[in-house]
Amino acid sequence: MAVIDNATVARTFHEAWAKRDPYKGMKVIADDCEFIDIPRNEIQHGPEGYLNDYKRWRTAFPDGTVEITNIIVQEEWVVVEYTNSGTNTGPLKTVIGDFPPSNRKIKVKYCSVMKIKDGKVIRGYDYYDSNTILHQLGVLNIDNKTL
Repeated sequence: MAVIDNATVARTFHEAWAKRDPYKGMKVIADDCEFIDIPRNEIQHGPEGYLNDYKRWRTAFPDGTVEITNIIVQEEWVVVEYTNSGTNTGPLKTVIGDFPPSNRKIKVKYCSVMKIKDGKVIRGYDYYDSNTILHQLGVLNIDNKTL
């Protein structure tokens, strides 16, 4: 088996979203991987957790894209900065409830911190500003500080 460098593993993980090929992304996730979505306080377990999160996002943002802006590698740790964007034309399931389609566009910066071993993601953390998403969707009015 060829050794895949950690930057390539991280790129494969994220680009699979943009390429609408979650099965390619699932191939670089360890069965016992825990990937924590910090703002939602949710843990996706293994390849199936990745697929479920992909389907949740793709349902809400069928035209969604992921654009990687930076990858930083330090041994087994990789930090990926990227931008998620798309139009909310489907229901969005969240920990604070489900939201109907707003038909609004979002563009949000994200940061993933990933631990990679033997060509597989074994642990990860996603950081982003969920208030920015809610504001762009029209759910949260930041100016008036109301929901």
